[in-house]
Amino acid sequence: MRISKSRLTTFLACPEKYCLAYELGLKPRRKPQDLVVGASTHHLIATHFIRSRIQEACDLREVLQEYWSRYTPDNTDFATLADLEAGKAQSLDLARLFIREVRLEPLEVEYKFALPVVHMVTGETLPDLELVGIIDLIDQPNGQRRAIEIKTKSRKPDDFGAQTSVELTCYAYWLRFLDDQEVIPVSYVNIVKNKRPYVQWQNQERTSEDFVDLFHTVETVVANILDRRFYRNPGIHCNWCDFRPICTRDLEAVEAMFGMEAMEVLQENGRMGR
Repeated sequence: MRISKSRLTTFLACPEKYCLAYELGLKPRRKPQDLVVGASTHHLIATHFIRSRIQEACDLREVLQEYWSRYTPDNTDFATLADLEAGKAQSLDLARLFIREVRLEPLEVEYKFALPVVHMVTGETLPDLELVGIIDLIDQPNGQRRAIEIKTKSRKPDDFGAQTSVELTCYAYWLRFLDDQEVIPVSYVNIVKNKRPYVQWQNQERTSEDFVDLFHTVETVVANILDRRFYRNPGIHCNWCDFRPICTRDLEAVEAMFGMEAMEVLQENGRMGR
């Protein structure tokens, strides 16, 4: 079995969301505009660094046009073509802001990893399991490798989220296998897209204690998935969850957002009659 950091964090936020997204494979028919802008911004930044490493020119406008050629108001939730063009322009501005203000010489860009899940103290390994993921950037300030995750945010995030981030712990866990260091640096670089966008660094560290906690977290989550223990975990995160109409049993909204095939899948799996 393979578990990604995305699947892990989704289950921790809400097991029912995990089931709907990964077990039943439900996706909104129209991609949310914030997700499109964020993914586009990531793509522009990654392409810039990839081409810079091989000393190849990077025309961000050209990359932008190619990336957005797949999107229309029909397959996104941009209300009009003008709104879509505004989102495209915003993405370009955010990427340029990052490139201008964040001076990095990354060793790796969009680095894929796959690792066994090992208890750092006892050496116990979870059987038949790999933890997988993609690290946005890896650089090496002061001679030690650091994992960097780029986020686009509508408001400034607090430090508690970074301090307790399982996502950052997963990235640090990978670096722990590469560098025999007790303390592993990791960072969020947030592009805060308010009226005057700016870049915010959240620099963190992870140690063996964090990796032991990660081991037990992964062990518990995987056991629940294999036993198919999926339940709703209501909270403030429901306000921006794509699956909210399913949990509130809003049949019209579910059909409009996911389509009739999804309705049939939900009914077959007892999700709409609960």
